[in-house]
Amino acid sequence: MPSEHKFKIVGIGPGERGLRTIAAEQAILESDFVVGYRPYLRMICDLLDGKNVVASGMGKEVDRVRAAVSLLEEGSTALVSSGDPNVYGMAGLGLELAPNPAEVEIVPGVTSFSAAACRSGLAFRQCVAVISLSDLLTPWREIESRLKIAAELQMPVALYNPRSKRRDWQLIRALDISGMRDALVAKNVGREDQEIFWTTTQKLIEDESLRERIDMTTLVIITGKGTFNGEVSPLANVNVVGSGPGERTQLTLEAVSILKSSTKIFGAERYLDLIGDLSVGEKVAHSGPCAKKMTARFCEAWAAAKAGQKTAILTGGDPSIFSSGWRIMDQARGIVPVHVSAGVSAFSSVAARAGAPLVNDFALLSEPKDSTAVSLLAGSGFGVVAYNVKGHELAPLLREIDPDRPCVLARDVMRDGETMMTLTAEDLMAARPSGFRFTLLIASANSHIKDGRIITKRGYETKYSY
Repeated sequence: MPSEHKFKIVGIGPGERGLRTIAAEQAILESDFVVGYRPYLRMICDLLDGKNVVASGMGKEVDRVRAAVSLLEEGSTALVSSGDPNVYGMAGLGLELAPNPAEVEIVPGVTSFSAAACRSGLAFRQCVAVISLSDLLTPWREIESRLKIAAELQMPVALYNPRSKRRDWQLIRALDISGMRDALVAKNVGREDQEIFWTTTQKLIEDESLRERIDMTTLVIITGKGTFNGEVSPLANVNVVGSGPGERTQLTLEAVSILKSSTKIFGAERYLDLIGDLSVGEKVAHSGPCAKKMTARFCEAWAAAKAGQKTAILTGGDPSIFSSGWRIMDQARGIVPVHVSAGVSAFSSVAARAGAPLVNDFALLSEPKDSTAVSLLAGSGFGVVAYNVKGHELAPLLREIDPDRPCVLARDVMRDGETMMTLTAEDLMAARPSGFRFTLLIASANSHIKDGRIITKRGYETKYSY
């Protein structure tokens, strides 16, 4: 393909415009051709004037990618994926079929499970597993094995594709394996007919009418170790805002709107520097231990809210995933409503830079202290992302991993000083990197490295010949 013609696989978020990123809109507007699943293209119809649009229906994933690749001879092409392209999206297949994987850009997006968490006041403080219950591309025995490991580790679990008209028993089995826990049901997140409610795994098992409200556009998030449930409101003067991974273009349009209308913006210096002249609001940083800083930020935001002013408290990445956003919700409980605005998470940005390492089931861990959970999860086929890893901790974490498994070690992705190594587990251990504050990503099963990018088979080869 001519070098000036760009191929971008673009995450458009869960649905509504506010949950798109600046980068996603720019990628689509700069493309000559836009290719995607017809319902997803309807979500971005405001961006398609003057574009050559190629739409197709369900089950045409390979055809869409082939169309996108063939159009590169004529112009730049955006292949659209809902949510984030690395979360059961088009990144893997797109890189598989792209003639030059190294030249493909993956544009990360807000994931549906984190958007649902933010809208319900749910925060993951230690870990979370993400599992699809659809066995069209993954054998059920593998799905059940992963469910059992997540339950053994007491992990919260986000279930994608939980139930269809012809497929109900898988959800019941997953709920039974998980045991007695609270469950969040989030249907059509970020869309006009959004429905979000809390229940329990037991009620979902016992109440068929409750299960009938669940379909393939629904997420079921089961609570577990380290989860926090806060109280949130869509209309509030105190806003917890995910600033994304580090580039201003990774901010969502909702975040931009909140920041522009806020009289005070609180956060770490690096987050405030990201905002720059985007907002004329006063920028306020605090020093000291995390808990003390968050208390100070909340108290000042609350005082401003009582005076009728709108405020924003910035977190890195997404507020629901290993951030200090839960501390604000905890402080605010029973005092003042809080709105939580989802952002592109660190794992999404690392995955996008690396290629397509997480398009199958995956798990996120915050500062794992031993290798047991990592080896169990990776051994069952999960992709694994470990946050805040130190260089000297790598060898113990990777010792039991398949030596040929692709891995990424990254720091400051999408910020000044970004570093990233994409190697097999064996080669990464041999490199003996030093330092701290790394994100370690172990790719999902069925992954390999090509032209420096990680390509992961999603399982389409079981349905199509390509």
